[in-house]
Amino acid sequence: MWSILPILLLFVLGFLLQKSTMFTEASLAGIKKVVSTLALPALLFQAFSSLEIEKRYLLLVVAMFLVCLFMVLLGKALAKPLKLVSPYFPLLMGGFEMGMLGYALFLSVYGSENLGKMALVDLGQVLFVFFVLMALLIRERDGITSPKVLLRQFLTSPVIVAIFAGIVVSLIGKAIPPSPFWTAIGESIALLANLTVPLIAISIGYGIHIKRAGLALSVKTILFRKIVLFVLALAINYFIVDGLLNMDSIYRYAVLVMFLTPPPFVITIYMRQGDKANADYVDNTLSLDTLFSILLVMIATSLYV
Repeated sequence: MWSILPILLLFVLGFLLQKSTMFTEASLAGIKKVVSTLALPALLFQAFSSLEIEKRYLLLVVAMFLVCLFMVLLGKALAKPLKLVSPYFPLLMGGFEMGMLGYALFLSVYGSENLGKMALVDLGQVLFVFFVLMALLIRERDGITSPKVLLRQFLTSPVIVAIFAGIVVSLIGKAIPPSPFWTAIGESIALLANLTVPLIAISIGYGIHIKRAGLALSVKTILFRKIVLFVLALAINYFIVDGLLNMDSIYRYAVLVMFLTPPPFVITIYMRQGDKANADYVDNTLSLDTLFSILLVMIATSLYV
């Protein structure tokens, strides 16, 4: 629990900076740009370059993808019974905010030496977010889904480029002879990656804004998502991670951390302009869920063995 305290304090610092003139919305956007195009890709490259790839692990990748898909379908089926009629409720069910939060929380507890384990657990949901969730978001916003647009965004995303570059290095890295040049490149990437956690923590803390209007709907959404995903995390760990694959215990912890994170923040980027009611609902849900996630990870990592 105490290992996450520095992250929590940085979130609090970011939140307190809302009252200062040090940051503006423009400077915050600049920080997020640095994170999304440089620091986070460097961290993900590190994570996926240390990936332990075995054919049998593909079962876990597929399972993560299917869980995300199941959650969206479950959200569609239960939206009316739960009286959560926003078109974004099902979309808030699928996917996890790993890049801007999950990796920071995992690193703070389990250390950078286990990044490759987290990367393996994360891979299936990354594919879901870029190929399914983004398509659903664009269709909701524009009424159409363009495969060309999705493919272009996928191939040009710094995050995706870093992930695939990392996977390539994990496959062929041992065949590359060591040299001062590659050592310098690796150290530069490590320096960039080290910026990720503090910048993310401060920027997310600064960006937390919870409004009273529609707060009850956001709380209901979060509780439903957390309960279902917690049960699914325990089931996947029992039947797949421990049962079928007999994987190291760190993978169980990685699954639990991921399933406790909020929905992907990318949802806010692809919403319709001027849709204030749904925008407030989504922003409230993501902000409040971020706080819940930090607290739940602190508790879960202390108790779950």
